[in-house]
Amino acid sequence: MKKSLAIALTTALVFLFAFSPAGAAILEKETILVGTESTYPPYEFRDKDNNLQGFDIDLTHALAEKLGKKVEWVDMPFDSLIPALLSGKIDLIAAGMSATEERAKRVAFTTPYEISLSTFIVKAGREDIKSLEDLKGKTVAAQLGTVQDTYAGTIEGVEVKRFQKFDDCVREVALGRVDATLMDRPVAVKFVDQKDFAGQVQLAFDQEITGTGKALATRLDETAFLEGLNKALKEMDDTGKLQELRDKWMQY
Repeated sequence: MKKSLAIALTTALVFLFAFSPAGAAILEKETILVGTESTYPPYEFRDKDNNLQGFDIDLTHALAEKLGKKVEWVDMPFDSLIPALLSGKIDLIAAGMSATEERAKRVAFTTPYEISLSTFIVKAGREDIKSLEDLKGKTVAAQLGTVQDTYAGTIEGVEVKRFQKFDDCVREVALGRVDATLMDRPVAVKFVDQKDFAGQVQLAFDQEITGTGKALATRLDETAFLEGLNKALKEMDDTGKLQELRDKWMQY
């Protein structure tokens, strides 16, 4: 009786795992669900027709093609991406995410595909913020869950205001409600040139806040999927296709 019960319980657990979203092997799926946060140009953003564009978008489609997969995008707040991945709501994160040691305890990162400094943005015409020392007593906006959010919290004498989207952070600077915000340099360059903020904000100074690069992320148990992604990334790097994407999208 006990043996029969144990077999029944084991069978039930295997069934539940096999048919739960998190338990399904990604390489067995026809379509990969990819999470992103679409206010981070040039990594990901929406064009005038509301279509997703950017470096991560092109990169993900290229990798999926090499793996024989289709892509379905899921746009959500940045701080929701890892929980969504772990719960099986998405299969991959492509969102300009830094592959930090802390995050690597929860998710599996691909080989980094790009590394850049972070840059502070201030209101146009403002010349009193040129270093971290100048930020003492000031207010800095940061996007929730980002490495910039974590770093801003370590700056001595700085109050941090957190927002769901990076364009909200830049808007707060333009309106004078915060003193500065920070993001990856290619993103900062895009926001300064963006028509919504052109002439209203400017670059202040660069800061290295992490030595890790940008990478895609999947679940820790998806080793075959991760290996496939890394193999495809290497092929793109070896053939120059990865550099072509950097040249297309990135301004430093």
